[in-house]
Amino acid sequence: MTVNELSTRLDSILTDVPDKDFDKMCLMEDLCGVTREQIAIHPDKKLTEAAVNAAVKGARRRAAGYPLQYILGKWEFYGRSFKVGEGVLIPRPDTEALIDETIARLGKDKPCGILDLCSGSGCIAVTLAKELPKSSVYAVELSAEAFPYLVENVRTNGADVKLLKGDVMNGALLENFRTSEEEYLDIDCIVSNPPYLTDREMEELQKEVTFEPETALYGGTDGLKFYRVIACLWKELLKKDGLMIFEIGTEQAEDVKKILSDNGFTDIFTATDATGGIRVAGGYLR
Repeated sequence: MTVNELSTRLDSILTDVPDKDFDKMCLMEDLCGVTREQIAIHPDKKLTEAAVNAAVKGARRRAAGYPLQYILGKWEFYGRSFKVGEGVLIPRPDTEALIDETIARLGKDKPCGILDLCSGSGCIAVTLAKELPKSSVYAVELSAEAFPYLVENVRTNGADVKLLKGDVMNGALLENFRTSEEEYLDIDCIVSNPPYLTDREMEELQKEVTFEPETALYGGTDGLKFYRVIACLWKELLKKDGLMIFEIGTEQAEDVKKILSDNGFTDIFTATDATGGIRVAGGYLR
């Protein structure tokens, strides 16, 4: 089968897929090694049977609603590649707003202690470690399925991130960050993209999102369970004037701001993502 014939075949399979042209290109590039330029310049190039079969199989899975990111086994976030698969949340462009706001508030010139809670694939921890190389970055993740992806993404991106497997909802985990009986590590910033979907949102998930781990999506009945616990428990690690910053659902800004305020945070703020929706909330522990 030629490049052009495969392109036509994939079009017929992906007919009902949103952004089918983008998905087709990703499948051809990643599974067949065919670039956009080759499609245009060498449409009659012969492909191996293995390459064709891989692309057709991938297209059929995508047409059935399976996430493109899982088919490819990787996804880009903030200009870096992250390994993904079943059991780990797929990095999303929305989360880049959290990175931007964190970097803007911490600055690139001073060393900081940064703790990423509910780290998942490690896209936040790895990105902050690379973008803020003077800082010390720690990441916590509970899931046995997600943790290997976190380890691999730290390694392949050459990031200096210290990892801990544990439950952020368990206050005993804080003991891992003690330097003495009286003192904790110097943490300037706690950052988290916790599970925050509500009961209603879990019932209305797009089909492809249903393949992602429920534990990385569901934030309790009102979606706020993790914000309440993290703000209450983990503030103990923050230095004076320390920053706690979250990714949030687009309708959760007022609730998360109140949770932060109730736990002693001041100078509370929000920030928007690329679509203009409020996607970030945070505050300082003065």
